[in-house]
Amino acid sequence: MSLHLLHQLAQAQLPVNLFAGEEVDRLRVLQLAGHVRAVIPLPVRTLYGFDQPPATVQAVTPLGLRMIRRFPAANRQRAASAASPSQRRALAF
Repeated sequence: MSLHLLHQLAQAQLPVNLFAGEEVDRLRVLQLAGHVRAVIPLPVRTLYGFDQPPATVQAVTPLGLRMIRRFPAANRQRAASAASPSQRRALAF
């Protein structure tokens, strides 16, 4: 989930490179929302599909920091523990 990645990025020493395609996709969402400043290269066409070059997160924006304060990580853990087993699977990240 993108919010989980935002929390991780806020704790990391930036700049950070993301290599996994799923993480880069989450980063795209955060960048489009204005929560981070990042350099995300376009995917490269290969014989077997597409390859995603690493993306670099340069900064968490003030808007991203406000989002973190508004939705702290502890609330996500409490919500997951109070949820039913089927809801926990949906909340897993």
